[in-house]
Amino acid sequence: MKKFLTSTIILLLVIWNSVLSYEVFFKEKQTTVNPDGTIVQTVVTEFDTDVTRVVENTIEKVVGIQAIVFEEVYSSGSGAIFDYVDNTVHIVTNNHVIEDAERIQVVFANGETVEATLMGSDLFTDLALLEAKIDFGVEAFRFGDSSLVKVGENALAIGSPLGLEFQGSVTMGIISGKDRTVPVDLDGNGTDDWDSIVLQTDAAINPGNSGGPLINMAGELIGITSMKIADSSVEGMGFAIPINEVIPIIQQLKDNGKVIRPVIGISAVSVDELAVYQKSYYGIRLDLNTGLLITSVVENSPASRAGLKEGDIIMSFDQVNILSFKEFRKLLYAKNVGDIISITYERAGKSSTTAVTLE
Repeated sequence: MKKFLTSTIILLLVIWNSVLSYEVFFKEKQTTVNPDGTIVQTVVTEFDTDVTRVVENTIEKVVGIQAIVFEEVYSSGSGAIFDYVDNTVHIVTNNHVIEDAERIQVVFANGETVEATLMGSDLFTDLALLEAKIDFGVEAFRFGDSSLVKVGENALAIGSPLGLEFQGSVTMGIISGKDRTVPVDLDGNGTDDWDSIVLQTDAAINPGNSGGPLINMAGELIGITSMKIADSSVEGMGFAIPINEVIPIIQQLKDNGKVIRPVIGISAVSVDELAVYQKSYYGIRLDLNTGLLITSVVENSPASRAGLKEGDIIMSFDQVNILSFKEFRKLLYAKNVGDIISITYERAGKSSTTAVTLE
């Protein structure tokens, strides 16, 4: 019995080896007879995977972007085709790619270079929307659902790292994390002004990739690449703005040319940023390290109509305790114009609550 099994296994292996040999030496070779009678054999190898198909179906939906000042390119990046209707194409990119540009050029995958108009941009989310008129056809991305993205799934980044000479470069990685909070200093003063909620990926993100797409294996746009941690001790930490965050911002830029956010009408500083002598000057308890000190109130603003005054300390916003101005701004911008919110504040050591109608 053992000899029979052994003989059967050997026979199967011989047959399998023959099949492989046929594939390699016959199916992968094409024979051509030249007019002079010489025979030429060309090895034909086809490499087709899910990744190559995704790239083939999406790479032409990615563009290169050049921001021009004084007729010189001072910044370059990437963009993703957001929509295309009646020879008008809308492209999403990063605000920092086109900020302060006098002119903006979009370079399509077919090599066509077109002047673009900035429809609007948003500093806080680092997004911008461009519009261009074209006389050739393009396709827009299908949008995924970034809330359904799973940690560990494959993702592709396509863009123009280090400039347009590398336009259409593809890198691959995985989704390393979801709902990451990355603090951002918007005005360069050394203090964080905003928290960006991003997808983390180890797909290579290099200068010039900014504004380009992060794509899932269904070929859907799941994020706009925006930043990476550039440190010699860090490798493979890139970030993308989730598409579920991108779409409402881009829609506002398309409709209004800007993002409409509510205002309350105050200037303020975090109490924990105040020195001891500043607390003493304003009459603030030295052991108080939370809340916002109101430094000015705009006349006839929602805050002034609600009775808030300079020197008041805002302790909570809609029952959420305030630890920093960055947190306060995030809570405020999550509201809509016309919302009525409650603010608890301290004045001369006494706590009060007032209702504010946002404008």
